[in-house]
Amino acid sequence: YKGADPATKQLMVRLLERNNGIRDIEALLGVSRKCILDNLCRQGSRLSIAPARRCYESVQIDEVWSYVGRRRKGKYWLLYAYCPETDEVLAYSCGPRSAATVRKLLKKLEKAHIGEYCTDHWRAFAQVIPTEKHKVGKAYTKNIEGVNTCLRARNRRLVRKTTCFSKKKENHDASLNLMFNYRNNQKSKHHTL
Repeated sequence: YKGADPATKQLMVRLLERNNGIRDIEALLGVSRKCILDNLCRQGSRLSIAPARRCYESVQIDEVWSYVGRRRKGKYWLLYAYCPETDEVLAYSCGPRSAATVRKLLKKLEKAHIGEYCTDHWRAFAQVIPTEKHKVGKAYTKNIEGVNTCLRARNRRLVRKTTCFSKKKENHDASLNLMFNYRNNQKSKHHTL
C-alpha cells in the first residue's frame, strides 16, 4: 500500500507543510484521505511550538479566525505571539474569542522573559496582560498584521471567505502545528508563510 511507504509519508508531510489540500494530496499520491489525516495528526502531535530564546524585548499578539466543524457556527480563533526581531512565532492557542484563550497563550509564554506585549484594542488583551507591559494600538502591531496576510495567503483554513475548513479540532490544530513549525524552521527567511 502506497500510504505505508516511508518516502510517500515524507512527501505527504512536505505537501501538508506547503498547505496542499487533503483532496489534492489524495489525488496526487493515490492514498486515502484517512491515511493523510492520520499522518497529519501523527506528525502534528509530535511537534511543539515554543520560544527559542529566554528573553524577548517586544512581542506582538493578534488573532485570526477560521472554522472548525460547521461553517456557520464553527468559528474558531487562533491567537498567536510573534517576535519581529527574530521573525519567529513563539506560541499559539486556539479556542473562543475570550480572555481564557489569551490566558492559555500567555501560559505558553511563561518561561520566556518578555519586555512588552503589543496588541490591538481588543478588550480581552487588556483584561489579561499586565498594564505596565502592555502597548495598545495598530502602530505597534504592523509586523504581525503582515504575518496575518501571509498566513491567509498560504493556509486556506485562515482565509476569510473560504469553503476550506477542518471538520475536527484535532486536524486543525495539527495543521497549525505543522505550519508554524515549518515557518520557524525555514533556513531562508524569504518565504511567504
